[in-house]
Amino acid sequence: MNLEEFEAEVRRVLEELPGEYREILSREEVEVICRDRVPQAVRERHSGRTVLGIFTGISREKAGRFSSSVEPTRIEIYRESFERVYGTGITERMRDNIYRTVVHEIAHYLGFDEESIRRLGY
Repeated sequence: MNLEEFEAEVRRVLEELPGEYREILSREEVEVICRDRVPQAVRERHSGRTVLGIFTGISREKAGRFSSSVEPTRIEIYRESFERVYGTGITERMRDNIYRTVVHEIAHYLGFDEESIRRLGY
């Protein structure tokens, strides 16, 4: 699939999020961006792991303590990683895991650490 098809699928998944998550993303201007590939710096930081998505910026709980962020607060989702794991066509399994990845990254924005998110099943 090309990036535009992947973006359309991610938009569909975003529309399926519970209202409170959609509201947080909108109200607090947390952008969800689709990229073809994982950037080199992210690959290096997560060496040996498949990165489906990543939260970048300052979490909600820390935002009040900082006047500005080095990078804009955003969630990135990587097409190539999803294709590597789930194949090139949109399947229910891929769609479910896009959803799980977005929720996982929203949880990071809300201040949850990796261990806590995994205990919640994301």
